[in-house]
Order: sequence, then C-alpha cells, then structure tokens
Amino acid sequence: MATVTVSFTLDSETDRDLVRWLAALPRRQKSAMIRDTLRVGLARGDLTLGDVYQAIKEVERKLARGVVVAGDAPAGAAPRDWPDEPADAAAALDALSKL
Repeated sequence: MATVTVSFTLDSETDRDLVRWLAALPRRQKSAMIRDTLRVGLARGDLTLGDVYQAIKEVERKLARGVVVAGDAPAGAAPRDWPDEPADAAAALDALSKL
C-alpha cells in the first residue's frame, strides 16, 4: 500500500474555524480525523460542510445588519430550552458552535 500525501492551504481569516479545529485535534490523529470528515461529506451527497458554513455565515451577516429573529420561546429561555427543539438538533447545534 502506497501512502499518498495531499496538501492544501487555509486562509487564516476565512478558514479560522478549520484552523482551530485542526489545531485542537490530538497529535497523530489529524490524518484519520480529516479522512473521516471527508468521508462523511462524501456520504452526504450534495450537502457539504462548506454549504452549512456558508449558510451560517449568511445568517451572521443578516444578524449583523439588524435582522430580527422572533419566536414563541418563554421569556429568558435559551434556544436549547425551547420545548419544540429536538434534543439531537440542540446537540448538533451546540457541537457546531464549538468549531
């Protein structure tokens, strides 16, 4: 079995989340984690992590411009406390926020 080395570049501003993620990975496990992440992306088909990232950035741009998001949450409740939010969705959003 031959080893294939692939290199790519990241922009320190645009790809800040990826740089942080890579830096946080345990030593000697980075290649495995990158391979696993790429395989997950391939398995999902059309939707990529890049698509999700771009959608999140668009929401951030809208919020920065003053777009107001309204809902029926109880006063003072955090989004994860809303009764209609599935626990798995809340966990996935929490994980995304840590990237």
